[in-house]
Amino acid sequence: MLKELDAIASREATTIDVRTNVVWSQVPDGRLFLDLILAAVREQQAERPYGDVELTDVRFGFAPPDATIDELVRRALLAPDLLELERLVEASQLIDHPPAFEIRFQPIVNLSSHAVLGFESLIRADADGQSLTADELIRRATESNWLPELDNLGRTLALRGIGPWLGQGLLFLNMMAPNGRFDLDAIAATAAAAEAAGIDADQIVLEATERNRYASLDDVADQIEQIRAMGMRIAVDDVGDGFSSLSVIAAFKPDVVKLSGNLTRGLPGTEAESVIKAVVQMSHAMGSWVVAENIETMQQADQVRALGVDWGQGHFFGSPIQRTPGSLESADH
Repeated sequence: MLKELDAIASREATTIDVRTNVVWSQVPDGRLFLDLILAAVREQQAERPYGDVELTDVRFGFAPPDATIDELVRRALLAPDLLELERLVEASQLIDHPPAFEIRFQPIVNLSSHAVLGFESLIRADADGQSLTADELIRRATESNWLPELDNLGRTLALRGIGPWLGQGLLFLNMMAPNGRFDLDAIAATAAAAEAAGIDADQIVLEATERNRYASLDDVADQIEQIRAMGMRIAVDDVGDGFSSLSVIAAFKPDVVKLSGNLTRGLPGTEAESVIKAVVQMSHAMGSWVVAENIETMQQADQVRALGVDWGQGHFFGSPIQRTPGSLESADH
C-alpha cells in the first residue's frame, strides 16, 4: 500500500517545506490519493500499534495546480485531519451508495395477561452487505451530521409499514433530539402521516431516550406539552442508565416509562431491584405505565412483574420482525 502511495505521489514534482512539514504533490485523482493515505495509515497502525502516526497527526488539503505559495500555506493551515476526512468520506459514500433500510416491529405485552398491547418500531440497515444496528446507524449519523434525517426517516418508514395487524394497538416510535431539542415540524408531519394511515393520534407513543442530551430540560418539557397537544403519547426510554433519568421523568411526566435493558439483565440483583422499585413507585404515582425491556426468559418476566412492572418487551415475547402492511394479523389488546 505504501509503495502504491509513493508511486502516485512521485508522478509529478513534489514541493516540501521542511520548516512546516508541509508536502504538496500534484496527483491526478485527489479522492484516490486520499483513500490510499487513509489505508496506509491504517496499515501502519495495525503493524505498529505504538507507532507515531495517527489519523489526527496528518492533515490533508486540496488546492488547484496554479495556486500561489500563500494559498498553499493557507490551505495547509485550514486542512482537516485524516480522522475528520474519514468521516466525510464515510458520509459521502452513504450518500452515493445509501444503505437499504428496513423496519422491524417488536411486540410489547401485558405481563399479567400476556396480551399484546402494541409494537415498537426498530430501524435496521444493510450497507454493502454489512448489517447496521440502530446504535451503529445513530453513531454514523451523529458523526456525519445527518441525525435529524435518520430520526425522521425511522418514523416515516414505520408508518408506511403499518397494516391492519396493528389494530387498536400502540405504536412506539423513536424521537431524538439531534440539537438538544425536538423537531416539532417533523413530529407534526409524523402526526399527519399517522392520520393518513388511519392510525389515531393516541395510538402513537413517541419515545424520548434518556440518552438524548437536552439543551434545556425546561425548554424540551414545553415541547413535550406541544406534542401532547397533537394527541400523541410520550414515553421515556432507557431509564436507569444514568442519573438524569428521574429528572427527565419528572419534567416530561410521560405516559410510559421504559426501563433500561441493563436493569433486566441485572436481575436477580439487589441494585437492579432497588432501582426498578424506585422507578415503578415514582411512575405509578404519576399515572405512568412501566415497561421492562430485554426480557429473555420466563424467570426475568416473573421477576420484573413481581417488582410492579406493568408491561414487557424482549425476545421472550417476540423478536423484532418485518411485517407485511397488508397482513390481517391484529394485535390483542
